Amino acid sequence: MKKFYVYVLSFASIGLTSGAFADNAPVPVTTPQASAPVASSFTPAQVTELEKLVGDYLTKNPEIIMNSFQAGMAKQQAESVAKMEKAVADNKAKIFNNAADPVGGNVQGTQNLVVFMDPYCGYCKKFHKELVALVKTNKDVKIIFKDLPIMGEGSTTAIQALLAAKAQGKYEQLQDAIFTSDKALDKKQLMKLASSLGIDTKKLEADMKSKDVQAEIDETLALAKAIGINGTPTLILGADKVVPGYLTAEELNKQLQEVSTAAPSKTASK
Repeated sequence: MKKFYVYVLSFASIGLTSGAFADNAPVPVTTPQASAPVASSFTPAQVTELEKLVGDYLTKNPEIIMNSFQAGMAKQQAESVAKMEKAVADNKAKIFNNAADPVGGNVQGTQNLVVFMDPYCGYCKKFHKELVALVKTNKDVKIIFKDLPIMGEGSTTAIQALLAAKAQGKYEQLQDAIFTSDKALDKKQLMKLASSLGIDTKKLEADMKSKDVQAEIDETLALAKAIGINGTPTLILGADKVVPGYLTAEELNKQLQEVSTAAPSKTASK
């Protein structure tokens, strides 16, 4: 037993603390330091025994590895979100005051919600249902849509159609139809869908090719890059809280209320 403790303490010197062997304790991740190699004081037989002891322990307690991995991922995400929130603060005018952006919910609402979505992103389709539920229960939320094509050419075409439909006051109708479709739609299918909603398809097709629509897409892509967004949906709640990923309507309501209560003076201008 004494030998086991010696091995564990020695093992701690190369990256793990003795606390790592406690039940459910995460294994600390250390950053290697650039230094001269240190000669091992273990004999080959001792190294073999140490490796076996540690290997057996981790086999019996695999949650140690998982806890360590989850802790590392959580730290990485927190750092990433902090960087994005700083970028949001640096780009407020482009985020909140772009007159070309489609707006849903209460356009005069005091609770701001900015959503970066792709119409053919699976989680965005799921999240769209939560947005529909949100506006039914929250009459003070203003939703600013940032249509971000990350799923390829089909997404770009669908977003062109959405932004072109805005000129006819049909953005939300076409958005709902596209997001609730169980498949990606080609241009011909988009035109048929738009026609069924009373949209002038000749004007729609012309507007899809317009410089204004392309400029809106380019600006959204540039803004996403500036903020550090690399996935959808990505949300901005209130003035600067960034939430990467999906939230339910209930979670959205709760967090919108929290940011509104915590920093009313920071709420972005309408």
